[in-house]
Amino acid sequence: MGTEAKNSSYQYKVAMLDREGTYARWSQEIAKAGLYWKFVRFDTTDSLIDNLEHQVFDVVIIPCSMQALIDIENMARVTQLQPQSIRVFFGSEFWNPGYKAKAAEVAHRIYPTTTTLQEIGEQLDYQVKLVRLLNRSSLQTYVSNVGCLPSPPQMYKQLTDAINSDVADLRTIGEIVAQDPAVTARIMKQVNSAFFGFSREISDLTEAISMLGVRNLRSMALSSQLQQQFRPDNDWKQFSFDKLAERSLLVGRLAQAISRRAGASKAIQDQAFLAGLLHDLGVLIMASHDPDQYKKILNYSAKKQKPIYLVEKAAFGFFHGEVAGALLALWNLPPQVVEAVMLHHVPHLSENKEFTALTAVHVADAMLPSIDTVGNCDLASGLSLRYLDQVGVMEEVPQWRIAANEYRLRMVSNS
Repeated sequence: MGTEAKNSSYQYKVAMLDREGTYARWSQEIAKAGLYWKFVRFDTTDSLIDNLEHQVFDVVIIPCSMQALIDIENMARVTQLQPQSIRVFFGSEFWNPGYKAKAAEVAHRIYPTTTTLQEIGEQLDYQVKLVRLLNRSSLQTYVSNVGCLPSPPQMYKQLTDAINSDVADLRTIGEIVAQDPAVTARIMKQVNSAFFGFSREISDLTEAISMLGVRNLRSMALSSQLQQQFRPDNDWKQFSFDKLAERSLLVGRLAQAISRRAGASKAIQDQAFLAGLLHDLGVLIMASHDPDQYKKILNYSAKKQKPIYLVEKAAFGFFHGEVAGALLALWNLPPQVVEAVMLHHVPHLSENKEFTALTAVHVADAMLPSIDTVGNCDLASGLSLRYLDQVGVMEEVPQWRIAANEYRLRMVSNS
């Protein structure tokens, strides 16, 4: 059964699973904080799931218990039932990094119990805005009309299931990847390129997985399959799709390195790598869907020296970060990956005041040169000092530039 806050004038509803009755006073505390949510507590998982099957909630909160895997499994069920809801874990100090990494696959935010209701409220406001932006009808119609798959490639799902099973070994992971020889060949080529800088040639897929890590491999497999799906028109000469993909790999690698230097968790490092790989997916989608129109976009951007995302926004009502973000959200990819891809050109729209995957991807994209295009259109982001100051990382910029120069040299040596 549920208990509902008296004041329900705000625009979204919040459901919480509270098996122990620990949060019985939250209704009163929410009202005192001026949040005015329609707040409903459920004392059993079955009652929560049953209600999610019959009514829509904007936010679902699950407290972190000592049974972490069950909590994560429950949140995965929430994701399937209501993929557009904001999903939150609360009380994360009880979980080790491994559980937090799994939780980051399905939750928008993971908070310790020291987080105040006001802080949660501000973040939820922001997350709801992002979801509504991604779900506006014009953007959803466009994504549905460009030939995108209704779900992520099967290999990504199989690798995700293997990662979450805790029993899959490197051989099993390798067998999943080997199902697609083209993906295997691309991954092995990338592993042995200057982009990774390994001291010797890696010839065995199992060894490559060991060197990369399973989550990095999964990210590369997804990126590779998407590159196969979105290919250039035969007459396309504006830029090389392959060079754009190579640069995206470097952005992912640099974003991961920046996250590591910033002391971010392994989950954020993995999110940064995946988001870096996919940050310009929207460019591939838009250019392959309507090449003639996108040529005009590129030419106008170069001629007027306007950022590409602003020209896209004027022409379509949305830009390539939003196109990719809408697709990845449709596929239920990790929410912070979706956020980083969506906002990498406009990180100042984020209301976060802490380092996230978005920070790393924005910096990496801004610090690496654009690929060559006809007319010299700059596809890279401009570094947002306003955003970096908001996150409190301005003092790190010189060191990040040094790291970026190393990757810049790899980009040149592989050209």
